[in-house]
Amino acid sequence: MHTLNVAMATRRRPSARGGVERVVTSLVGALGQQRPAWRVDAVSASRQGGAWTDRISGLSDVIASLRLGWRLRDSAADVIFLHCPECFWGIRLLRRRLRRRRHPRPAVIAVWHGAGPRRFLVLRKPGHPLACALAWLRTIQEVVALDADGHVAVHESVASDLRSVYGLDKPVTVAENAVDRRILDQLAESDADPDEGEDEDDSLTALWLGQTGYGKGLDVALAAVAEARRQLPHLRLIVAGVQAGNPTEGVEWRGEVSPAEVTELYRQADLLIFPSRYEAFGLVVIEAMAAGLPVLVSDDVPAGIVTDGRNGIVITGHNPSRYAAALADLADDAIRAAMSKAALEDVRCFSTDDMTAAYVAVAESFAGIQ
Repeated sequence: MHTLNVAMATRRRPSARGGVERVVTSLVGALGQQRPAWRVDAVSASRQGGAWTDRISGLSDVIASLRLGWRLRDSAADVIFLHCPECFWGIRLLRRRLRRRRHPRPAVIAVWHGAGPRRFLVLRKPGHPLACALAWLRTIQEVVALDADGHVAVHESVASDLRSVYGLDKPVTVAENAVDRRILDQLAESDADPDEGEDEDDSLTALWLGQTGYGKGLDVALAAVAEARRQLPHLRLIVAGVQAGNPTEGVEWRGEVSPAEVTELYRQADLLIFPSRYEAFGLVVIEAMAAGLPVLVSDDVPAGIVTDGRNGIVITGHNPSRYAAALADLADDAIRAAMSKAALEDVRCFSTDDMTAAYVAVAESFAGIQ
């Protein structure tokens, strides 16, 4: 078996709680199992504990690009999977300025966890003074990444955006994300305890999990739960991943959570509510499905993940009343049980083995291994 050095490059450390970082952590472990002769390293732009510049939009993009480029300037990797294509310009700049003498130039593969200006515009409410400026800056950075040696998209819809929005005419490999095996193991351990998680009352718990409140539709979820509670006073919402908001009846703010706490959140919930305004894939959605949760999502979640009426409910748009009505439907135990069974069946198609095999094929192709 050929030996290959592979780098997984991210803006933040793989131990961070974001979806991209969870995917990278899963890949590093799975590649080590499928290709034990390979050396797979994770390289991040962030420092331990972060820096104050990370909180300044725009400036953080520039610094992350240069920092990641500096750390990869003398990499021994044969292939670099860049999970933050907006940082590609920093790598290209420093590769030109700092010629390596010890190692040949590695192939850089841009991994697209989304593409196009829309995903940046919905991070903030319409009319925010920085929204358009930051979307313009990040779009320019993405355009530069079209010059990467190769391209991987996490969903066919992202590959389609690369072609239609940016006019990319190079081949794009679609490697759909999968649930980390460690999460599956933790969920299996929870299921093995028959007394674990048994309800002692008739409460209904919805979970919202994300890192950007407006972009992931937290405002919609809060309004929907407030409206649904008029009919379902036992309904409560757990909000996790963002800083706690104002105390609200029926809402439990958990704040930022570690990856290890995510599984426990799924175990405590009866359903996931996720009215995202842009979604390239929806890792949190398939994680919830793997936990047997019915999922209530917007139609911005790509097609082929949630089947309306089978493993969840898909709502067009972001009208809170529509989500409130769906929450009332999901209060029926029989409906949730049927959707839970379907979710556990359907999530199997998002296989870690398939995802890893796609990355292996790309790496070997660009490393000249047949």
